[in-house]
Formats: sequence, structure tokens, C-alpha cells
Amino acid sequence: MAILPCSHDAAAIAQIEPTINLLRNMNDRHPDVLIAEGIQPEDYHPKRVFRSAVEIIRGSFIASSVTQRQGMVNDMLQKLTTDKKIAGYEKTGRGVRHDFTVVLTDSPRVSAALEVKGGEGISVTVSERPAWAQEFILWCHLDGSISNQPSQGVRSIIVNRLANNLFKRGKVVDAVLFKDQLCGSALRRCPKYEEPVGNAQIAPDIFLMPREQPTPQNPSPETHSIESLYLPLMILDSFGVRHKDRKKHLWFVEINLVGVTGKSGRQIYKRRTRILHDGRLTEESLTNA
Repeated sequence: MAILPCSHDAAAIAQIEPTINLLRNMNDRHPDVLIAEGIQPEDYHPKRVFRSAVEIIRGSFIASSVTQRQGMVNDMLQKLTTDKKIAGYEKTGRGVRHDFTVVLTDSPRVSAALEVKGGEGISVTVSERPAWAQEFILWCHLDGSISNQPSQGVRSIIVNRLANNLFKRGKVVDAVLFKDQLCGSALRRCPKYEEPVGNAQIAPDIFLMPREQPTPQNPSPETHSIESLYLPLMILDSFGVRHKDRKKHLWFVEINLVGVTGKSGRQIYKRRTRILHDGRLTEESLTNA
């Protein structure tokens, strides 16, 4: 079952593997094309010409993506500050794991830590929550390969990475925001909007996380609501999401410990992760705790 309503074009996905095969085998299939560009077919793989070119292209994509998503989040926080929705923010420097410190209110001072990531799933490393942060928000951009559907990136980060981190290491992330860079682009409309809108106007999807680590003493910690946090609600407002449309952008993540009888007859615990959207179960998994 898809977690998000968005999906990549199946016809485009089908062309990825032939493209890989074509580029990987250019030296055998089309040596004349390589020679015309001053590339020696006999050097293409043995001297790592192809591999080095791929790595350089990949590096430029990554650098461009990081700059773009950092800039987008910075612009959003600047707008929230100008509109006096938050007291202020600052971009953190080297040696600080989260990317933005957001001052939600000045008197009393209430602050949030905002960490900006790609949507590459299992490779996402989540920092330790700063001791001073009343809210710890993870912002993920789905802006990479179309070989993985958007729901797969969400599943990898929420179900695999964050649920595991919460249970085993006690890493509490209050909310995860996903911004899909293809929604609202020329490639597809966003299904959450009745009329076509550009990507800059499309609000992120917000996954509200459990407030605490599940333990045998508290096996089913309460999940945040949009009202129990400040920054996610302000972000929805900054994108012009009306009160009646908020539910289109909200997902609720439940991470519980479930007691089951093991092979020895003793009770053991398993970790159950459920994701709900508008009252509908979109994902459920049961794994060893």
C-alpha cells in the first residue's frame, strides 16, 4: 500500500534500466560515438573514464540539491520571521549537527532544532536531539532518483530508520516533514490540491511522531498532534494551507511495543509501527524489538 498519494510515471521508470545498460556498454555498442567525442573505447572501463564521469555528475547533483533545499528552508524561515510567526532563526555553523536553530517565542524563549536531509531513506543519519530543543524537526526532500517511489523513501526513513532509532537509542524526533520536489513540477500535479499549483506553493507532508520512547512501562506512547507542536503548524500556515485542508498534509505515526509469546513460552516484545492518514491505515509493520 502506498503511504503517499504521489507516484512517479511508470513509463519513465521503465526507461531507467535501458539507460543504464546503454551508458554502461557504450564502448561495445557505440564506440564510434565515443571516438567522435575524443573518448577512447579501450579506456572507457579499464581506465575508469565512465566511472569517474558518473561520480562527478553525481557529486554535482548532490551539491546542487543540498544548496537548493537549504535555501528553500531558509526562505521559509525568513518569511515566518517577517510575518512575526516566529521570533527568529539562525543557520548553524560547522560542527553543529542540526542545520537551523529556530526561536519560536522570545519571552519565554522556546526554541526548535531543524535538521534538513535528503529523502534517500536508509542512508539518512539522524542527529542527537539537542538538550535545549523543545521541538526537534526533521525536514526531508524527495528530490533524487525516480527509481524509488516517494512512499518508499518515507517508509525507509520512518519505519526503518526512525522507528529503530526511537526504540533502540531513544532518539525522539517530534515530526518529519517531506517536501517532494516533483509535485507541482512539469512532471506531475500534486493530488492534494484541486487546482494545479507550482512546487513552491505546495506544503510539505507532516508525519507526527511519538512523544516518547516506547518502553515496557509505557508501551504505547502518545503521538503528537498538530496542536501539540508549534513549528509544523506555522510551516503549514506559511504555505497558505487552510484549517479544513490540514488533514491532507498530516500523517500520524504510532510506534508501540507489543507483547507476544515466544517459542520458549515466555513473553517477548515486538515493535509495531503504524502510519495513519485521515483515519486510514497506510502502513503497518511488526518487527523484532
